[in-house]
Amino acid sequence: MAGQGPRSRAGSLIRLLLDTSVLVAHLRGDESAAVFILRSLSEGNSLHASCVNVAEVEAGVRPHERKAARALLNRLGYLDTTREAAGRAGRYQSSFATKGLTIPTPDALVAGTARAHGAVLVTHNVKHFPMPDVRVQSLS
Repeated sequence: MAGQGPRSRAGSLIRLLLDTSVLVAHLRGDESAAVFILRSLSEGNSLHASCVNVAEVEAGVRPHERKAARALLNRLGYLDTTREAAGRAGRYQSSFATKGLTIPTPDALVAGTARAHGAVLVTHNVKHFPMPDVRVQSLS
């Protein structure tokens, strides 16, 4: 649900992995992204990026956004893309390929990283993350 931070069943805090779509939306002034981020922080949830998100933001940032992008990335936690996460990513790609669906490597790595760290993946592009064992929160 857009604008609301997810909560666990026990009301404990949640680790959130923000997809590049959410980071870019926030940098470009999308109010729903800003509200979601602020609400999640006020609830005490932890916000994170992964190596893929950092690389994609750096690759696509506009010159006038560079300072704000670096400030945003520096404020987020960082979830390592571990060997476990990379292995999951490859298995996601292989599994979905047998069904005729191509999962791009960046999306598979983000999903694998979220799963390996027990994080909820927050994105504008839920269809990019059809993995049944990854908790995905739509920001749209």
